[in-house]
Order: sequence, then C-alpha cells, then structure tokens
Amino acid sequence: MPVGVFQPAHLLIVLIVLLLVLVPGRLTGMGRALGQSWRALVAGFREGARERPAATLPARACPRCGVWGAEMARYCTRCGATLG
Repeated sequence: MPVGVFQPAHLLIVLIVLLLVLVPGRLTGMGRALGQSWRALVAGFREGARERPAATLPARACPRCGVWGAEMARYCTRCGATLG
C-alpha cells in the first residue's frame, strides 16, 4: 500500500474528529432538544390517555335476531333489521 493515500476509513475518522472538535456545542444542543422533544411527546400521550373517558354506549337487543347493538343505531349489524 503506497504511503500518503487516504482510504474511505481514514476520511471517515478525520470527519468524525473534525465534527467533535468544531461542533461540540451544537451536538449537545441538538441532543438536548431531541431529549426534550421526546419527553414532551411521551408526556402528551400519557396526558391524553388520562383525559380520554371510557366509551360506554347504551345497548339494546335486535327484535329479530337478538344481537346487542348501540342504542342509537338504525340497523342491526347482523341481520340488517330496522331498529326503529
């Protein structure tokens, strides 16, 4: 292998060293912002899950087939009868 020839691995190492030397403040700031965004996202999901009430619909049986459905439904989901 000739002396003085850079291979892709050498260039990658030089690039990483340059990034660590020249941009440490930006990297920590980006990491901090990413962590804060993630925590806010998780907190939002948890808060939304707490605020959502359990969906309970009153139900009634179909007069034709006896399948229980929502009280406000117009038609039976099994036989298609009108639920008046």
